[in-house]
Amino acid sequence: MTRQQRRLEHGENGGLWHERLIEGETQQLAARAAETAGLTLEAWIERAIQRSCAMDGAAAATAAPAAAGGAGETDVGPAAPARGGRVAALLALPLLITAGIAYLATRPAEIRGRAVALELPRQPAAEIIVTAPRPLGLPGDKEPTDPAQLALWLAPRASAGDAVAQYRLGALYAMGKGVERDYAQAEPLLRASAEAGLAEAQFDYGVLLENGFGVAANAEAAAGWYRKAAAQGSAEAALNLGYAAAKGAGVRKDLAEAARWFSRAAELGAPDGQYNLAYLYEYGAGVPKSLANAYFWYSIAAAQGDDGARQAAEHIARDLSPKQLSDAKAKATALPAVARGEH
Repeated sequence: MTRQQRRLEHGENGGLWHERLIEGETQQLAARAAETAGLTLEAWIERAIQRSCAMDGAAAATAAPAAAGGAGETDVGPAAPARGGRVAALLALPLLITAGIAYLATRPAEIRGRAVALELPRQPAAEIIVTAPRPLGLPGDKEPTDPAQLALWLAPRASAGDAVAQYRLGALYAMGKGVERDYAQAEPLLRASAEAGLAEAQFDYGVLLENGFGVAANAEAAAGWYRKAAAQGSAEAALNLGYAAAKGAGVRKDLAEAARWFSRAAELGAPDGQYNLAYLYEYGAGVPKSLANAYFWYSIAAAQGDDGARQAAEHIARDLSPKQLSDAKAKATALPAVARGEH
């Protein structure tokens, strides 16, 4: 149902991921402030967060951040009251930066390895891609092409227990195509289809459970449905299981397990699975460190149009021998077509 970009991110403080959300316009303002201060964007934000967390509520109401570091630095406005931890609300030129949980973002090659990672603007929550076969129809009963008419056509078949019709009607409700978007209507339809064994519905129902769309959020139950769909060859389900294992969302945190699921997703042609598997090889997380394997999987994802993977592959290529590069290219040509995204 959702095509969410899930990328592993490296930090200097021992963790692999930083989940910070910064909107595009805010990011541009922060970048200008960082340039004025003679700092990188990430260093400027990190310093601002540290300052905000260090200030007490009374001082924050009246004090401007003290200058520290780079020549030519200018004051950027009052910091918001500290609220504990690393949750920050900072005013700068005058910009409000809010830290929040979000999906892992693609990182530009030039900021890899920084302590604070920037999240791309949040994408729409649900994008349904219907790939299931058509439900069985009555003789001479032609399927409508108009979404509204299709929903009416699917409804009696879904009520009669046709698992494919249930999935497709549930997808229409989740997308809001032909009907008003209504996750509460989509949930029982997708659940019934998932319980009947349809892999696409199992994946989509897992997405509903993971995100709390039309049902109480339940990461553990979501992982269970992803596992069922992955067993039937769903690349997206394998990718989400890798993400869950890497993050410890609904399952035990285990980078070796994450690598296994990312490997499965990579073999099934999911670019994010290929990217994440390459990333684990690059840093030796959950798998033995191997720049050759990292380059290989980055290059496979890059061949599918992933610009971040292309940049990562070019960066790693500088550290590989001509033979290693040649071997990687030969290995790529031997991959099954599905792994190269050729369906």
